[in-house]
Amino acid sequence: MQRRRFLKTTGAISAVGTAALAGCADDDDGEFPTDDLTWMIPWGEGGGTDTYARQLAPHMEDALDQSIQIDNRPGAGSLVGSEWLHGQDTDGYTFGTVNPPGWVFTWRAEQVDDWHVEDFDPISYAGIFGYTLIVNDQHDIDTYGELRDAYADGEISGFGFQGVGSDSHLITLLLRDEYGLDYDTAVAYDGGGPTSEAVISNEVAAGFATNTSAIAAEESGEVSAVVNLMDIDLSDTFPGIDRITEYGDSLAYISEFTQTQVAPPGTPEDVRQTISEAVEEACTTEETQQWEEDTGNIIEYGDMDAAADRYQGIVDQLEANVDFDEFLELVEEES
Repeated sequence: MQRRRFLKTTGAISAVGTAALAGCADDDDGEFPTDDLTWMIPWGEGGGTDTYARQLAPHMEDALDQSIQIDNRPGAGSLVGSEWLHGQDTDGYTFGTVNPPGWVFTWRAEQVDDWHVEDFDPISYAGIFGYTLIVNDQHDIDTYGELRDAYADGEISGFGFQGVGSDSHLITLLLRDEYGLDYDTAVAYDGGGPTSEAVISNEVAAGFATNTSAIAAEESGEVSAVVNLMDIDLSDTFPGIDRITEYGDSLAYISEFTQTQVAPPGTPEDVRQTISEAVEEACTTEETQQWEEDTGNIIEYGDMDAAADRYQGIVDQLEANVDFDEFLELVEEES
């Protein structure tokens, strides 16, 4: 099969300079918060982003002395929730989590023109996670090579990914064209939770999960995490897991995500700082540190500047590395 040229380079994408933060502004009564907060998660329940939020939220509630309601708004590879958040009040009572670079990739691929990812104001980041491949245990597959051979021989059917035009869609095509994964049918699901459920039920033999949701999927007793698509070592969490770098170039530039908290454009800096400090406290509690140790999920706090670094300027970096016209043409061909 001729290789598709939707990648312009094979180099990793690095975050670039931080945009200027919004100026400090006081809440009307000088206090924040005085009411419940809403934490928007642009994915369904059970995925990696949702799992992190539900771990951290109770500890943030202690720090803020207010309740936090998790509001799942899945759809369009996280763009439905992101667009909703973009239009919310700028009083700090509504914020959300996005996962660059995947979030930025999907926004660019969808050619959204009524809002921009760099409009959002940074708050913090709370962890790093990324893609693994999970396989239904009925097929007795332990490595990427075995997975590749099983598809080539027609022994298994169906490969699940997380949304048409998404980062996982790009990786699905790369796995086929650059890493020899000759699946018969690729099926798009709306996020990690539904994709994992499809593999657990053997609706598809294999598919994408984040390392976070792969842990929960393995607990079903029906699937195993078989391939690590990141550069981060996951052997403590998934002993013996195969690594995609054994079969080709690194995919870390599009397969490793940062759990980045953002606020609607124009949210005052002092309000965001209060939320950021609560995130930091939640990340450093004994309970959260124990959760990290028990599950292998990676907790890492970054302040407002560090959060801005995760998504400011990445659109240009992606466009320098990915031929979006070629990618979108291929998506259209396969639709």
